[in-house]
Amino acid sequence: MTKSGFGEHLKREREMRGVTLDEICVTTRIGNRFLEALENEEWDRLPGGVFNRGFVRAVARYLGLDEESLVAEYILATAETNPPPEWTKPQPLAPPPQTLWPRWIGIAVVIFLLAAVALGWRVYASRRAERRNSEISAELGAQPQDEDPGAAPSRAAAPANANNSNPPAPNAAPSTDRSDDKALKLTVEAAKGTTVTVSADGTKVFDGNMIPGQNRQFTAQIDFEVKAQDAGAVLLELNGQTLAPMGKPGRSGMVVLTREDLKPGGGRH
Repeated sequence: MTKSGFGEHLKREREMRGVTLDEICVTTRIGNRFLEALENEEWDRLPGGVFNRGFVRAVARYLGLDEESLVAEYILATAETNPPPEWTKPQPLAPPPQTLWPRWIGIAVVIFLLAAVALGWRVYASRRAERRNSEISAELGAQPQDEDPGAAPSRAAAPANANNSNPPAPNAAPSTDRSDDKALKLTVEAAKGTTVTVSADGTKVFDGNMIPGQNRQFTAQIDFEVKAQDAGAVLLELNGQTLAPMGKPGRSGMVVLTREDLKPGGGRH
């Protein structure tokens, strides 16, 4: 290790005054090994820090030397012989941080795509529900209420004389067909939603669901057979006469209607 001359200077001043290390040790209470380390510039044997400077001041005071000058000489000697620690060396500048714009742009694109998918699904679900409601409404209103599926086909009255091609006399009264007066006319009205089956003269003319407030009309010549899943949800009217309920509410019911169920003189004409 290269010496700076501080130790030789200190030793020379001590020997010029005829002082031994033991005498300095007794007076300053500094161990001989520390005094030897100062004169030999063996800095690694010293405790370091403020202790080393305190030793230099005490020795300078004992030898009658200028304390501040000797401390400055010690500081210069230790600075020349001891390289600066690694942490005091200038560190290379860290590379500039990468910009965060690409990352934020990627996050924004992902959020936009998720929002677009959610919006598309909501629009699809809404249109699907509207289409389903339209199909249900179409099914409920598929058959017009004023349709008369049970009406018997009208038959034209046969001419009195098939071979007579002459037109009737101008003053001849037209013939009157009384078949409508003999027909049975049934009106079925739903007070609540239920399933109804109607047969006219042994032929099924209706079988389906009826919604509240819906009514249907049927015509027969002999009888009607009416079945309802909820007997209390159906109101029956035969030739204008309101009939008794088919059964108890909440239970299925069935009834057969003929001319015998009509009251004499009843009905609306």
